[in-house]
Amino acid sequence: MTLDVVEPPRLSSAAMDAAVWKEAHVVDAFADARAARVPGTRMQIEALLHVLASLPAPPRRILDVGAGDGLLLATALAAFPASTGVAVDFSPPMLERARAWLEASGGRAAVVEADLVSPAWRAGVDGPFDAVISGFAIHHLPDDRKRALYGEIHELLVPGGVFLNLEHVASATPRVEAIADEAMVVHQHAQRRAAGEAVTLDAVRREYRERPDRVANILAPLDVQCGWLREVGFVDVDCFWKLFELALFGGFRRAGDQRESVRTR
Repeated sequence: MTLDVVEPPRLSSAAMDAAVWKEAHVVDAFADARAARVPGTRMQIEALLHVLASLPAPPRRILDVGAGDGLLLATALAAFPASTGVAVDFSPPMLERARAWLEASGGRAAVVEADLVSPAWRAGVDGPFDAVISGFAIHHLPDDRKRALYGEIHELLVPGGVFLNLEHVASATPRVEAIADEAMVVHQHAQRRAAGEAVTLDAVRREYRERPDRVANILAPLDVQCGWLREVGFVDVDCFWKLFELALFGGFRRAGDQRESVRTR
């Protein structure tokens, strides 16, 4: 799924508390930037920040894999102003946009060019991390590589750390996939009409079905991916939010895991 990029607004740096993830300007920034293409953006980020806030202490280091334009990491850093972050992506143009988003963090974020298609991406990342996040990126990888990447992420987490993947997942059946596709079409049509564009529902439906990025999607079912997370060592694995083929899922590295977290570089 390709998401449109907008110019970065200044993000709030208010301290995170029990209610901030519902009210903060950072949530508005994330939601506004994604709302035209993807439904449920506010609930996505609220759920992600809520799970991050459930950690025994605020995350000190956050890694965003497949960070794209950096908006998701910028959102997390704004919500947790004592944290630092690393954005990893293979696209130089996207990383330039990430630098713009992350400028608001005041130098708390580093940007690393690396491709998740190979385990070599870890060479540029200095672990461990309290949290690893990802947004609409991992579904471009083959399934065997997805599973391997989940293991690599697990090794980069501190004991008790969390991995959260906001992702495009496969529908259970072709009938459910058709329902999901139509929900996206209806949402995008409504957003575009609200913005003043004279576009028909049929035109949006055709554009959605013929969008060029669709062929790059390698979708895997949610339950299968949750199974992979458990297999590589994650506990308390669950889906924290879902709307048709959009899902936020993840798990935690066991708090008592005495194996040393991976440190690279």
